[in-house]
Amino acid sequence: MKRAVGKGSYESEEDQRHRLEEQIDSQGEQFRELYVMPKRKLNAQIQLERMTGRAEQPKYSHPDIHDRLAVRRPRAEEMSPDQDWPSVWPAAATYRSSVVPLPIRMGSRKHPEKRAPFKRVGNLELLKIPNFLHLTPEHIKRHCEAIKKFCTPFPKELISDPSLAEKHFPVTVTYSDYLHQGTSLRDPRARTNTTEVKLNSFGFNEHDKEKFRHLVGNRYNEEKDTVTIVTDRCYTRKQNRDYADFLLTALYFESKKLESWEEQKLRDDSIKVEFAGSKIEKRIIELVEKVAKSAAAAEDDDTKIPPAAEAIKNNEGDEKAILQHPTVKEFAET
Repeated sequence: MKRAVGKGSYESEEDQRHRLEEQIDSQGEQFRELYVMPKRKLNAQIQLERMTGRAEQPKYSHPDIHDRLAVRRPRAEEMSPDQDWPSVWPAAATYRSSVVPLPIRMGSRKHPEKRAPFKRVGNLELLKIPNFLHLTPEHIKRHCEAIKKFCTPFPKELISDPSLAEKHFPVTVTYSDYLHQGTSLRDPRARTNTTEVKLNSFGFNEHDKEKFRHLVGNRYNEEKDTVTIVTDRCYTRKQNRDYADFLLTALYFESKKLESWEEQKLRDDSIKVEFAGSKIEKRIIELVEKVAKSAAAAEDDDTKIPPAAEAIKNNEGDEKAILQHPTVKEFAET
């Protein structure tokens, strides 16, 4: 050490490290340094190096009024009333108070008549619910213009004659969408499908129509001639729609089948009580025949004949003529 100081030489850390690596002990192993404390500079050493100029002084930013003014204000404060909103909010996104220039408030307080709900800045309730800021009339207009080239024009005949819609599109599917003030967009009621179809659109005969009505049960509305099928068993709306289509297809082909046991059907198995072939029909014919006979007998006695008897006295024994009489037909329809 004296020799190094006397000659004015200085040994750097790298030279010292190389010298120590070259030194070996009696077993031939290199000399290893032992650090009692962590190998880092203390704060006092760092301060001395900075004061003596051997270390670089760190630069800290000082608060300046010009730097603060350089930060841009919220975009909502700079928007003009004629701002192109579809360019600002082109797609569905979470609500941002710095972009939407609307004085929206949301939340609940203990005394709402004294204190208004919370403002839009930092309001988490506005972030939870979905918004429709991407579905304004201008948005929809631009979307329609963009996809117009991929669509065909709506048939003008359906507008002028609404009855054609029931003829060419007899199936009507109804479903509902639900919106909640919460983090979840799912609702079990949204998967329900209600399918309605006119019975006359199937082109059934009397046998097929009666069998179809037996199969659907109380789902058929006789006043509107409509079959209503509600499907909600599956987890998604599309699955319930496919299930309803499957049910209609199965009902159609099952109604077309004529099983062997159907030939043994009795009058009591019919949905409606038919006048043709009933006991009432036979009794009416017998009664009319008696009236005709009594009218023929009273003609010789110059007795006044009722108008109904006068109309059928010449058709005595003719069942077809009796059944075509207006009074008998009216009774049969009732």
